[in-house]
Amino acid sequence: MANEIHVNYASGNTLYAVVRNCAGDVWYVSGQAFEAWGTGGRTANDYDISLTDKSGSLYVGSFNTNIQAGRYSVQVFLQAGANPADGDTFIIGEEIVWSGTGTVTADKLLANKAIQSKSSGQIKYYDDDGQTVLLTHTPTDAAAAITRTPS
Repeated sequence: MANEIHVNYASGNTLYAVVRNCAGDVWYVSGQAFEAWGTGGRTANDYDISLTDKSGSLYVGSFNTNIQAGRYSVQVFLQAGANPADGDTFIIGEEIVWSGTGTVTADKLLANKAIQSKSSGQIKYYDDDGQTVLLTHTPTDAAAAITRTPS
């Protein structure tokens, strides 16, 4: 997938995003790992995900497919100089629920294809393309409860 990050902001600027996990660590793009901001003397220039100005006040960028499935914060900054810098102005933040291959949203789960295996009970929810699995869960029955475990 691509262009999962969408930001509404006046065209003609330079914006970039950074991704943070639930512990607040930031995605180090070159190292392909989460770390505390500033590890090894790194700056915003090491953590930035460039956003493309699509005109009409829309910027888009791609979430790294090497990031494991989970819930993440995306922070967007207005770049003041030639390169991203720690002092750049924060514009907006959003949360992304990431399947490992795409974003998971309620409308995708409800409106797109879902298939349940009769033998295992496992339910797979698919993205718009009908091929990419966004979420899999397997309901289980016990005498007193039904548990659904997303994976």
